[in-house]
Amino acid sequence: MSEHQPLFFVLIAIFVTLAVVIGGYSLYRARATSHASWENLLMRLRHLDRSSLEEIALDIVEPSGDPRHDEASALLEPSDIWQRIGGWQGLEALEQNCSVLIDLAFYVQQWYPEAVSVTEQLRLNAREIEGHIKRLKMAEKSGKLDTFIPMYAQRAIATYYLMTCRVLSLYEQSNMAMLTGLQRAL
Repeated sequence: MSEHQPLFFVLIAIFVTLAVVIGGYSLYRARATSHASWENLLMRLRHLDRSSLEEIALDIVEPSGDPRHDEASALLEPSDIWQRIGGWQGLEALEQNCSVLIDLAFYVQQWYPEAVSVTEQLRLNAREIEGHIKRLKMAEKSGKLDTFIPMYAQRAIATYYLMTCRVLSLYEQSNMAMLTGLQRAL
């Protein structure tokens, strides 16, 4: 054995030890960051009354998302819709929550690749809601807001409600332990 071999083995042992320590620390930080980002996502959600959303949405769509065409559909008055959503503040919260719903789906997508299609559908839905809200703002400027509430506000609310259902279903399908927390937050 040469005199350099013990030094070589000591250096390798130090290198392996450092690699294990750095790897362990990185794994610990990744898990801590993942949990923290989950908490941050939930904290970004603005409160909306889920039962009001459901009532407004199910006035024009089936729970499956199909439009309703029966005699008992589209019976809510514009003033009721506007009051139950909370007016402009409610619509702004709804619009802000759309981006959080997309982020929640993307969060699952990191471990559950099948979530890609849900994430993309949510992005399309968010753009649809954004368009409805822009039309409502134009209607308000022209003094015709009440006329357009059922056409745009109720449809935006129905789309948002279905988005929340998709996200909840995604978390249920992927067996995410966070489902209960998400249900409470939404």
